[in-house]
Amino acid sequence: MFGLFKRTSWKIEGKALDFFRQVFSQLPADFKFLVDGLEKGLYRRFSVNHAMKGNFYSIGFDPSQSDKSMTKGKQFELENIIIKQDGQASPLNITIYDGLWIGFEIEKGILDFNNFQVDLSSFKKSKSKFSADTKIEKLVSKLTCDQLDLTNLGAFDIEGKTYYQIKDLEDGNYIAIDDKGQVFGLTHHPYRIEMINKSVRQFADDVNNGTFDFDKYLNGQNGYA
Repeated sequence: MFGLFKRTSWKIEGKALDFFRQVFSQLPADFKFLVDGLEKGLYRRFSVNHAMKGNFYSIGFDPSQSDKSMTKGKQFELENIIIKQDGQASPLNITIYDGLWIGFEIEKGILDFNNFQVDLSSFKKSKSKFSADTKIEKLVSKLTCDQLDLTNLGAFDIEGKTYYQIKDLEDGNYIAIDDKGQVFGLTHHPYRIEMINKSVRQFADDVNNGTFDFDKYLNGQNGYA
């Protein structure tokens, strides 16, 4: 249970930023938007995607940029980007959804790469594995909130229930919704899962107008106080 809350999220800066910059800059010109997103700080962090088996990671955005950077219907996979180091090859797959980089898959931790080469000899673009319209996406459709990530709904399971992350509070703490649109706080220290609001739409409004305060919530207070 508590293993879920070990560090599973890292900022895209320093070594991580250099890794993705080197990879994206070698892709064909059609994918220049990935480099542009990196350089303007659109992509902030990457996190373990608990909803998928294997070595999948989700991308967190700068919410002030993500809405205007989206391109509806622009979704696909970039597969078999081979990262070579010390005689070993690690395939990297990248997921694009609505014009945004939302995730990637690779077996080796990207922070373990130093002097590496990018091999595009097997590279291909393929159809997206994500549905364009899901029940969870409908729950947050047309919602706008600069302090919430409502486009990259990474899922994870705890105690037999699935939650969808809408805010990474860092250090293993999250704000998430369930499949009914109820909002929960998931905190590491102390460990707890508690309902914050019965409606994600109302919660987004409360965050927008300052009724809910994330700092107070992380300090153990009622965020609505």
